[in-house]
Amino acid sequence: MPFGTERGLSAGGRKLIAKGIGVYTLIWFVAFLCRPTFFVRNVQILLPFFTVLAIFLCFSMWLRSQVQDNVFGEIGFIYLAFAVAYTVFPAYGFLVLDSLSSRVGVPILETLAPDQGQLGLQLWRQVLFIAAVGLGYLLFRGRRAPKFDSLKNLGCAEKAVIRILFVVIILSVTGLWIFSAHVDTYIDNYTRYDNLSWVARRVVTICDVLKTGGTFVLLTILFRNYSRYRLYIWPFVLLSAVYEIQFSFGSRIDAFFILTAAAILYHYCAKRITLKRGFVVMLGFGLVFSAIEMARSPDFDFSAFKETVSEGQGMPAAELAAVFVPAFHLYAERSAGTLPPVSWQVFFNDFISIVPFVGGTKWSPMYWYAENYFPDAVVPPLTVGPVALSALWGGEIGLFVQGFINGILFAYLMRWFARGGGGWQVMVIYVFCYSTCIMCLKYTIFWHLAPVVRIILPLVFIVSVLAKNIQRNAKRRERSHRQRIALLESPQKA
Repeated sequence: MPFGTERGLSAGGRKLIAKGIGVYTLIWFVAFLCRPTFFVRNVQILLPFFTVLAIFLCFSMWLRSQVQDNVFGEIGFIYLAFAVAYTVFPAYGFLVLDSLSSRVGVPILETLAPDQGQLGLQLWRQVLFIAAVGLGYLLFRGRRAPKFDSLKNLGCAEKAVIRILFVVIILSVTGLWIFSAHVDTYIDNYTRYDNLSWVARRVVTICDVLKTGGTFVLLTILFRNYSRYRLYIWPFVLLSAVYEIQFSFGSRIDAFFILTAAAILYHYCAKRITLKRGFVVMLGFGLVFSAIEMARSPDFDFSAFKETVSEGQGMPAAELAAVFVPAFHLYAERSAGTLPPVSWQVFFNDFISIVPFVGGTKWSPMYWYAENYFPDAVVPPLTVGPVALSALWGGEIGLFVQGFINGILFAYLMRWFARGGGGWQVMVIYVFCYSTCIMCLKYTIFWHLAPVVRIILPLVFIVSVLAKNIQRNAKRRERSHRQRIALLESPQKA
């Protein structure tokens, strides 16, 4: 069958989707009857808002019917959930607050002074991207769901590998701390290694690779034998997340990766997470990380924060405007014909970054954006994702192509995991991609290339070789032991 699908949707699946669309339409029709003036006044924002939620609803039900399994563990589902959040919360900001809760985004929008039609048009671009990703994922996903009848562990090498990984992570964290300059603020976290020599920076890079890759490999090995290690897993996860936030003075992304990895590993290795429970967990993440974002600010005022919360004002996090603001800005520049020149290397930065020890910022789209629009910033204040990048070439057509390719890549990653998820190496790679897929929304659709090649694959290879050597030595010792016993018993038999 074309597109990797064995057969079409069942009649029950089509009925489920039709019922879901009917209920969704009825809810919004009732809402319109209750507040018709609000709907008419904000129709240009509300239409993409309704549409993106409807697309996500249809995608989720279609995927559930297609794979006949829980969809929380599907990378396409979680990725579109993030994309929807980065669309509906800016829309919410325009509808309820008439602004965005972003210290950088607000000045940009105030300078451009967009009307509601321009804001709605940019929301439609994000809807286009989400629809393209969902279409590519559904067409190429296939119907095979991951089934783990038995997870292959490392056998006699398991405990030794766990101890070694734990020691390596501790030593790597210590090395990063020793080489770090003094840090007083959140911004200082991004420049703490800038004054080091070339050799020292390479040592820091190696420590970061061992810490990051070692953490994902260790978590995977621990979760695959969850009943044995459950008392060690959660303290390690929580301490790792707290350390990442504390060490970075409020950066939440690495902690988010660790917590998401723990959630998906628990889903596949311990107990399936329902969509309701997954929604509650993600909501909890959002609330905690929003509080951290406010608390890391040097001018944080707890009384003002308490008043804002009590009045129900403010977006959950300024982070949720990170896709909309730069994309809107660059499309405005594109319309005005004032986009700065873009080097061809910027378009191939993800492939160039695969090469070890090659600087990942020289041709980064984010640094290009900061250099041209925020030249005085210590670090780039905003990310540049695929929606924003489409303004540099291709426009809406390029945006649709990017989204469709993004969906295809994730679909084949999921198919590969569904076939070979019993192997720990496959699970490590998938868990890393799943827990970091939000970066493809904030940066580029090929973001995973560099970290998988430079961080995950080396650690997977090293641990595989280490485990085989340990198992080989154990078999050799066992064989020698049996031979000694046989030699001792042979004279007695004679």
